[in-house]
Amino acid sequence: MEIEANDEGWTMESIITSGPLNNNATKHVYLVKWEGYSHEEKTWETYKHVLENAKKLLEDYYEKNKNMEKDKRFEERKSWEKTQIAKTRKCKKKN
Repeated sequence: MEIEANDEGWTMESIITSGPLNNNATKHVYLVKWEGYSHEEKTWETYKHVLENAKKLLEDYYEKNKNMEKDKRFEERKSWEKTQIAKTRKCKKKN
């Protein structure tokens, strides 16, 4: 299985599916459909690569697939973001 396409000139169009990487349920890979390319040219991409290049696609994918097992790092990041938002709101109220 080839993972991560060369980034040059490629734009992620959609995430087709995801699954655990090497039987490690905490880390996932994502089957990505590329803009302007056929479905035959889909590639498996790592969580880090998808997050860095198409964060919104990743969030939308999990929003549409609520029962899908998530990469542990996605859950940790969402929890961290909620904490940061709460801290920001507290600071604004004090001012």
